[in-house]
Amino acid sequence: MRSCTVSFFSPREIPLVGLWDAERNKLISLTLEEYVQGVVAAEMPPSFHLEALKAQAVAARTYAYRRIINDVRIPEHPDAHLSSDYRSGQAWIGWDEFLERYGAAGRALQRKIKTAVRQTTGIVAYYGDEPILAVYHSTSGGRTENSEHYWNEALPYLRSVEDPFSRNSSVHYSTATISLGKLAEVLEVDRVTNFKVLERYPSGRVKTVEVGDKWFSGREIRERLSLRSTWFTAEIIGEEMVFSVWGYGHGVGMSQYGAQGMALEGYSYEEILQYYYQGIELRAAY
Repeated sequence: MRSCTVSFFSPREIPLVGLWDAERNKLISLTLEEYVQGVVAAEMPPSFHLEALKAQAVAARTYAYRRIINDVRIPEHPDAHLSSDYRSGQAWIGWDEFLERYGAAGRALQRKIKTAVRQTTGIVAYYGDEPILAVYHSTSGGRTENSEHYWNEALPYLRSVEDPFSRNSSVHYSTATISLGKLAEVLEVDRVTNFKVLERYPSGRVKTVEVGDKWFSGREIRERLSLRSTWFTAEIIGEEMVFSVWGYGHGVGMSQYGAQGMALEGYSYEEILQYYYQGIELRAAY
């Protein structure tokens, strides 16, 4: 692991975030640091090591800061840069809901999250002069993925890396079962007589699948069947299809359970981020 430094520039004001609160169906305004607290609280188990929480804070801040400076808005709510609905980018939770969820332990966990955010205040991940697209996922299954193998764009800092650090995740490996009849219905084929993986990416994740006379991308199979990732094998057993699945999420960028594994092995948040996002520099944006 290379040495890590954080560059500091002249101070700027903390940006304001327009956030669409999907739970309460309203627009709220808060500082970027307040927003990051709510993302860390929603996106990563608060029991995780402080360095993992700090890595999550920087990733969350970078993702939001990139949208703010590029004036990217939520199409359905043009006054909002971001939404609390994870399907539009990042999950977010308010402190009232967080404290209700965690009960007696809530206050201590809240302090821990606030500490992680405070100790990384203003730190953003850059590649060249641009904040990176700081995507992340729960568990890689053993190796992360290149960005162009899940989305369309090849980004130089979103390269596949070995990820032994997430092996202790509860979702490192899982299985899923679906009846052949239901599978045919979901994939819109007459009947399932074959299910053949035609191509895989070097990471092991599925590129293309043949079912009947149709071809599907691994991502389409994952999304249609609600599989945890595109890294899977499949076997027909009786009248069911049994999937073996590695990892949870798209597999691109930082593995959250990998960040936890690295933190437990003594790596700093800077080292964690620079492992999962190749060639980045951490800078104080404000």
